Amino acid sequence: MQNELLYYPNLEIKIRDAENNSQKQVQDINELASSGIDLLIVSPNESEPLTKVVSEVFRKGIPVIVIDRKIESEDYTAFIGANNYKLGREAGRYAVKLLKGRGNIVEIWGLKGSSPARDRHDGFIEEISKYPDIHIIKSSSGEWDFSGGRKVMEDILKSGETFDLVFAHNDFMALGAYQAYVSEKKKKDVFILGVDGLPGKDGGGQAVMDRKLDATLLYPTGGRFAISLAWDILNHKPYKKENELNTLVIDSTNVQALKSQTDEILDLHHRIVSSRQILDEQVRKFYSQQFWLIIAISSLAVVILLVSLLFRAFRNKSFANRKLESQKQEISLKNDELIRISNELEEATKAKLMFFTNISHEFRTPLTLIIGPLENLLASTNLSIDQRNQLEMMLRNAHRLLRLINQLMDLRKIDDEKMKLHAGYFDIISFTRDIKSAFDEMAGQKSIAFSLQTDVKEQFLFFDKDKMDKILFNLLSNAFKFTPHSGKIDILIRPLSHNFAGITTDALEIEIRDSGSGIPSIHLERIFERFYQVEQQEGNVYQGTGIGLPLSKGFIDLHKGDLNVSSEPGVGTSFFIYLQLGKEHLKEVDIIAFDNEYDRVDKSIVTVEDEESARKEVEVSSPEEIYHDRPLLLIIEDNADVAAFIRSCLADEYRVMTASNGNEGFEKMYLDEPDLIICDVMMPVMDGLEFTHKLKSDIRTCHIPVILLTARSSHEQKIEGLESGADSYIAKPFNSKHLQVRVKRLIESRQKIRKHYQQDVLSQFVNESKISQLDANFLKKCSQIIEKHMMDAEYGVEQLGAEIGLSRVHVYRKVKHLTGLSVSEFIRNMKLKKAASLLSESGKTVAEISYETGFSSPSYFSKCFKDLYNLSPSEYQQNNIPR
Repeated sequence: MQNELLYYPNLEIKIRDAENNSQKQVQDINELASSGIDLLIVSPNESEPLTKVVSEVFRKGIPVIVIDRKIESEDYTAFIGANNYKLGREAGRYAVKLLKGRGNIVEIWGLKGSSPARDRHDGFIEEISKYPDIHIIKSSSGEWDFSGGRKVMEDILKSGETFDLVFAHNDFMALGAYQAYVSEKKKKDVFILGVDGLPGKDGGGQAVMDRKLDATLLYPTGGRFAISLAWDILNHKPYKKENELNTLVIDSTNVQALKSQTDEILDLHHRIVSSRQILDEQVRKFYSQQFWLIIAISSLAVVILLVSLLFRAFRNKSFANRKLESQKQEISLKNDELIRISNELEEATKAKLMFFTNISHEFRTPLTLIIGPLENLLASTNLSIDQRNQLEMMLRNAHRLLRLINQLMDLRKIDDEKMKLHAGYFDIISFTRDIKSAFDEMAGQKSIAFSLQTDVKEQFLFFDKDKMDKILFNLLSNAFKFTPHSGKIDILIRPLSHNFAGITTDALEIEIRDSGSGIPSIHLERIFERFYQVEQQEGNVYQGTGIGLPLSKGFIDLHKGDLNVSSEPGVGTSFFIYLQLGKEHLKEVDIIAFDNEYDRVDKSIVTVEDEESARKEVEVSSPEEIYHDRPLLLIIEDNADVAAFIRSCLADEYRVMTASNGNEGFEKMYLDEPDLIICDVMMPVMDGLEFTHKLKSDIRTCHIPVILLTARSSHEQKIEGLESGADSYIAKPFNSKHLQVRVKRLIESRQKIRKHYQQDVLSQFVNESKISQLDANFLKKCSQIIEKHMMDAEYGVEQLGAEIGLSRVHVYRKVKHLTGLSVSEFIRNMKLKKAASLLSESGKTVAEISYETGFSSPSYFSKCFKDLYNLSPSEYQQNNIPR
C-alpha cells in the first residue's frame, strides 16, 4: 500500500497493526473513526468479532473497504480478496492430482473459528470427497504460525499414523510441518501443500524452489488495488463492490517463471520510484529557477522576504523528515522493547511458579514436624477439653495447609508434563459412592438433601483412583461451600455418547449439581484458569485459592476426558465429568495391572463437623457470662476456628457472641448491642469493610468501636480499613496479648467518655476526637431538644426518640453507651444543670426555678439537686451569689 501511495500524493494513510488480536483491532478502528478519517481499509483478524465495529463505522457515513476476509454483514463499501472457498477447491484438485485418487491426508487448519480457515476447509473437502479412496486422517489447528504447524506434525508422527499428503492453510504452518517431518524422518517422502505464495527468501515461492513444499497456492492480498479503489471512492468515480482476486497453484513447473516475473516487477517498481524521484528533482529545479527569476526582477524587500520563506519551508521539511525518521526508529525500538518485555514476563512467570513450587516443597518438612507431634499429643489422655480443642484445631488447619501445598505441587507437575497417569480397571459407581459417603455427615449438619442417582449398578472403566478422588473431592467441596443450609446437591451418573476432540464415542457422564448461588456467565469461560477467583457483587471475592478447578481440569485431561460447567445465578451450578469407556484412548504406560495404594483426602477437611462444633462452642455461654456487668463483645469471623481462638483469648474478661458474616452480625447486634466489635475483613455475603462503613454511617450504631482483623496487612489496605470508620486494624497472624490490650484500651476510652458526661453533661468542651462526628452531633441534638422542652415535667424517652427519629430502644442504648446514663437520668441532669445556672444568675426563688426546669414539686427538685451537687438549692445559691 505504501508503495502504491507514490502514485497518489494527495492521499495520506494511517496504519494500525492489531498483532492478531481482535479486541485490539476493534479498539484501533474506534480510535481511527474518532480521529476524523475519510475512508477505512480493514483486514479483519476474525469475521464475527469485527462485524459490529465495521458496521458502526459504515453507518456513520465513512466508506469502508474490506480486504482479505469478509465480515458477517453487508455493511461495507467494497470488498477485495481471494475466494477462500475456491482456493480450497483448487488445493483439493491439486491434492487429488498428486495422490492419483488414493491416499491419506493430514489437514492443518488456521484458527478453526475464522472464516478463511472454514472456507478453505469446505472447498478442500468438496473436491476430495469425490474420491472415496482419499481420507483425511487428522484435522488439527496450527493457529496460522510456524510452531503450530510443527506441533501438529510432531503429534501425528508420535501417533504412528501413516499419511501421504499434508495440506496446511498457510505456508508458515506448512514449513513448520516440513521441519518436524524432516527432523524425524530425515527426508521428505510425503507431499506438502501450503497457501500464500509470498515472494522473498522466507516465502512460499522460495520454499517450492527449495523443494520443501511441493506446491503453494497464491493468495493475493489486494493492497495495491485497495489504494486505487479508495481513490475512486473518495473522488466519486464508478467502482465495483465485490472485487475477487484470482489464485493459482505455484509448483515446480512454474515457480521459476513466477520468480523471474516477480523479480522483474520489483525491478520495474524500483525504476519507477527512481524515475519519480528524478522527475520530482527536475520539478524542484524548475520552480527554483522560476523563483530566482522572480527574485531578480523583484525589489530587494521582496527578495529578502522570499528568501526567508524559502528558508522556513526548507527548515520545516527537514524537521518533518527528521521527525518521521525518529518515529520510525522509535517504533522499531518499541517493537524490540515489547518483545523483550514479553520474554521477561514469561521468564518471570516461570520463575515465580518455580519459586512457589520449591518453597511449597520446603514447607512439607516443617509441616511433617508439626503434624506428627500434634498427633502424638492428641493420643494422650491427660489433656483438658480446652487443650484438646486447640490441638485438634491446629492439626486440622495443618492438614489443610498440607493439602494446598500438595495441590500446588501437582499443578506444577501438570505444567511440566511430569504428572503420570496410573489408570486401573475399576468400578466408578462404587468408587463414587465411597466418596459420597465421606460427605454425608456434612450434608446432615447443613440439612442439605444429598443423593447419588444412577440406573447403572456398576460400570468398570480405566481411571486413576488417586486423581479421581481429588477431582470429586474438589467438585463436591465447592458444591457444599456455595450451597446454603436446606439446599440440594445431587450426583448423577449416566452412560451416553460424547464428542472428544472431534471423535464421538461411548462415555460415562458424572454430573455434580447444586442449588447454590451460581456463577455469573462472564466468569464461566475463565473458571478453569489457575488462580482465577469469581467476584461477588461489590467486588468481593469468593474465598478460595483458584487451584482446585484448574487442577481437576488437568487431571481430567490426563484421562483424555472432558470437564464442563453450566450455571445460572440464583439457581445453581452443574459440573460435568466425561470419561471414555475402553482403553484405546490411553497409552500403555498410563495403565496399571494392579490396584495400587493411594492417599485418600483426610476426612477432617471434607466435613464441617469440626467447624460446626467450634461454632457451637463459641456460642455456648461460659459460667462467667452470667455476670452482665462485663462488657459484651461481638466477634464477626467466617472461620469458626479463628472465632473460637479469639473467644478463648477474651472470654475470661468479657461476654462474647459471634457471627459468621456482616449480615448476621447486624442481626445479632440489634438484639443485644455489644460494647465492641472484632470483625474480619474477607467474608462472604458482607465483608468487614462494608460492615464497618454501614455501622459507622448509622446514627444508631456509629458509637460502637470496631477492630478490623485481617490477613491483608499492606499500608494501603490498613488505610482503606481505617477510612471505612474502623477504630483499629490488626493484621493476621496476631499476638493474643496485643489483641487483649487493644480491646481493653478501646473499652476504657469509651468508659472515660461516659464518666465525663456523667460529671458534666452540658459541657461544650468535649474532646470530640474521642468520639465520632455523628455521636457528637447526636448528643448536641439531644441537648437542644431537651432544653426546648425544659419546662415539660412529662417529657421522656418516648418523646425524645420521636423527635430524633429513632426508636425508644435505640435512643436508650445510644445515650447509655455514650454517657453511662439512662435517658431519664440524662434529661434530669440536663435540667439540674440548667437549674444550677439559674440559681447563680437569675435571682429567682428555688420554687420558681424548680417549675421553670420541669420538676413537679420544689421538694422533689431539692432532693434531685442535692443528689447531684451534694448541696441543697438554697445552699448552692448562697455559695454562688456574685459578690
